[in-house]
Amino acid sequence: MFRLAVLTAVGALLLSAAPARAADRPSLRVTAKTETTISLAWTAPRNVARYELNLWQGGAPVTLPSSQTAYTWTGLRPNGQYYLWVVAFDARGNKAFSNQVTVVTLPDREAPSTPGNLRVTDVTASKVSLAWDASADNAGIAEYQVSRTAGALRWTGPTSVDVIALPPATTFSFAVRARDFGYNLSPFTPPVTATTLPSTDTTPPSAPTNFRVGNVDWCGEVEATWTQSSDDQDPQASIRYEFTVNGQPDPFGPVIGRGRHITYGVVQGANTFVIRAVDSAGNASAPVSYTLDVHLC
Repeated sequence: MFRLAVLTAVGALLLSAAPARAADRPSLRVTAKTETTISLAWTAPRNVARYELNLWQGGAPVTLPSSQTAYTWTGLRPNGQYYLWVVAFDARGNKAFSNQVTVVTLPDREAPSTPGNLRVTDVTASKVSLAWDASADNAGIAEYQVSRTAGALRWTGPTSVDVIALPPATTFSFAVRARDFGYNLSPFTPPVTATTLPSTDTTPPSAPTNFRVGNVDWCGEVEATWTQSSDDQDPQASIRYEFTVNGQPDPFGPVIGRGRHITYGVVQGANTFVIRAVDSAGNASAPVSYTLDVHLC
């Protein structure tokens, strides 16, 4: 009798410490979705202490109390594919995993509003600073495109930008439009104009140093690196670097304010890459060259 009681007690202990069985797993389902949200609900297994809701491509898991069996995940991207599952924990930390669901959020077809109050906030001989009021959108603004007289200029996240490396005593026209996470574009703002100040700068920047070019993928792609130039008037962030490859202008240049550039060789074998620094007044440094054997696929 004593032996039977001991075996019964041990068996009960082992059962209580065992992980939750498949029958105790939560059953997860999608109840609703929008461009930026996914709503979920699940069945409640026995002896649950808490839940952990997981969203692949969505950041850290969310911990929920045992009394909650529904949740709406917000801040998602339109037309994005997400994978979700819930994990049930008992008081001892045993886990029971739900089924995984795959959800694609609704596409966003609504364009943002036009940015407001585009304005010039500062002008120098080589820079124009712009600011504007944020656009509104049902799915959120991803970035803004700043366009100038010569065409599309750059994308930026904030509602302000410094347009640098401009020539002096030159008039430019600028406009801005917004893009949302569904890749819908707003109309451009009405343009604003600004004229850079005159400059008496006739001194070129120093030539780039430590110029090196190396193969990236052995299929024509190369990486150029260098130590940035200095200038008597422009900061390094405003110095433009122009490239040629075997005497032809690099279609992937120029580069402004940094010491790295990805480009491509144009012939099988030896390719000569040439870099020079140009300041905002148009003064150019002495050229620096590097020859590299490139394999084209």
